[in-house]
Amino acid sequence: MEIAEILEKIGLNQKEAMVYMALLELGTSSVEGIAKKAGTKRPTTYLILDELQKKGLAALVPRAKKILYMPESPDKILSDLNRKQELVKRFMPNLLAVYNEPKNKPQVLLFEGKEAIKDLYDKILNAKEVIFFGTIRDFVTIYPDYEKKLVANTLAKKTKVLEILTQNPADLKFAENVTHTEYYQQRFTKPGEEFLTDNCLFDGNVVFFSYQPHIFAVLIQSKTIHQSLRTLFEFAWKQAEPYDKIIK
Repeated sequence: MEIAEILEKIGLNQKEAMVYMALLELGTSSVEGIAKKAGTKRPTTYLILDELQKKGLAALVPRAKKILYMPESPDKILSDLNRKQELVKRFMPNLLAVYNEPKNKPQVLLFEGKEAIKDLYDKILNAKEVIFFGTIRDFVTIYPDYEKKLVANTLAKKTKVLEILTQNPADLKFAENVTHTEYYQQRFTKPGEEFLTDNCLFDGNVVFFSYQPHIFAVLIQSKTIHQSLRTLFEFAWKQAEPYDKIIK
């Protein structure tokens, strides 16, 4: 392996390696002589020599009548590598701590507008299990086709749904058109108990939908928050009115 190739592998770029090798071979030389030896253009050689000075591998000859450069010892390269190695060793525990830090930090995402919310509902449709608690009063007027897709998924056993709805007319009308199976179960709040938003749990996510006065949703990606709300849902499910009692 050529020395210039080794220099490239330890931190110099190709042209820096060529100029430094030329300088080592010449000892002391003008920019013109270095450029000729290295096969680089004169303006480029000036820039490269400036970089080599910063790296401690080249120096200006003091008190020379014309600008001359001389090489610094290659030992500088070893010293620099050792210094970098010591820095890496010193800060390795910090780097490993960042690397090993759990990556499942909770995230909060905001969705705004009719299309963004539609995309979010499409994502929910791909979940294996979905829990809803809320009202579809505003939802069905904006996304009339979604309920058909959801019911079709449950009939095809692609998605399992548990749902607590209110007893407002829109929710009751929707419930009357749902085919109840082991994959789709509904219960209801007590009369007068209302949800002002539609809410959903799926795949470790929690979503709060709002349609008034603006359409938006807040999605929280957190398994711990998801599990806590699921536990609350299960308490509410036990207290909720059974489907057969409300839909006759």
